Amino acid sequence: MGKNLFYFLILSFYSIPSLAAFDNCGGSAKALGLGHASTALGDEASVIFTNPAGLGFFKRTGFQVSFSRLFDLDELSEKEFYLVYPFKSFSLGAGTYIFGKSDYYQETVLVFAFGYELKDYLSFGSNFKYMRVSFSPAYKALSALGMDFGAVAKFDNKVQLGAVVKNSNRPKLLDNSDDIPTIFSSGMAVFPFEEVTLTFDFSYDERDKGQLHFGQEVKLIKNLPLRFGIQTSPARYAFGVGFNFDKMDIDYAYLNHPVLGGTHKISLSFSWGSKSGK
Repeated sequence: MGKNLFYFLILSFYSIPSLAAFDNCGGSAKALGLGHASTALGDEASVIFTNPAGLGFFKRTGFQVSFSRLFDLDELSEKEFYLVYPFKSFSLGAGTYIFGKSDYYQETVLVFAFGYELKDYLSFGSNFKYMRVSFSPAYKALSALGMDFGAVAKFDNKVQLGAVVKNSNRPKLLDNSDDIPTIFSSGMAVFPFEEVTLTFDFSYDERDKGQLHFGQEVKLIKNLPLRFGIQTSPARYAFGVGFNFDKMDIDYAYLNHPVLGGTHKISLSFSWGSKSGK
C-alpha cells in the first residue's frame, strides 16, 4: 500500500467519533465478539487493559495472545500479549499492545497491572501504561504515561458489576497537545442460566456523548460458545465463536464498520496451575 493512501486511511480512521490514539486499545476476541461489552467480566488475561480489577479473581496463571487486522489491512494490524500470575489474594499482570507498522504509523503500549481480591465478591485493580506513538523513522516518537483504576463486584454468581476509569491522570503526548482522553466505563454481566451470559456496558469520554454496548454468549454445545454484540456511535455489530478446552481457549470475532469495512480478530488463551490460587 502506498504511504499516501495509508495516511489517508489513518486520518479517516481517527476522524470518526470516539476513535483516537490509544482509545480503548487492547482486548480479546471474546470481548470483541460481545461488542466490547466486557467491563464486568474478569476471566481473561486481557483484563490487564479492559479492567485490571478482574485480576483479583484469577486463580490460575494465564497467558493470552491476540492478532487482528483492522479493515483487513496489514498496515492496521494489532498484536497483543498478556501474562497474569496469581497469588493468594492478588494477581500481577504484564502485557504489550502494538498497533500499526514501525515504518508507517505505530502505537505501542507496555502495561503492568495489579488486582486485589478484597472479598470473595469484590476486587479492585489498577495498571500503569507506557504509551508510545511513532510515525516513521524521519519523525521523533512521542510518549506518555497513563494509569487506569477499576473495580468488579459479584452477586450470588448471577450478576457482576464492573467499572473502570482509563487514563485517569490525563496524559499528554506533547506539553502543548490535548490530553489523551479519560474514559469512564461501567458494565453489568448477567448469568441467567449456566449456558447464557448477557453483558451491558456504557462508556463515556469528553469527546462524544458516549457509547452503549450489548453482548450475548450462548453455549448451544458444551465448550463451543457463540457470541453476538452491538454498539452505538457509530452503530456496529459483532459476532464470534470460541473453542474451550481444559487449558486452552481459541476465540474468533468479527466487528463490522459502516464506512471502512470489518475487523477480524483471533485470540489464543492458556491457563495452568492450581485453581486454589495459592
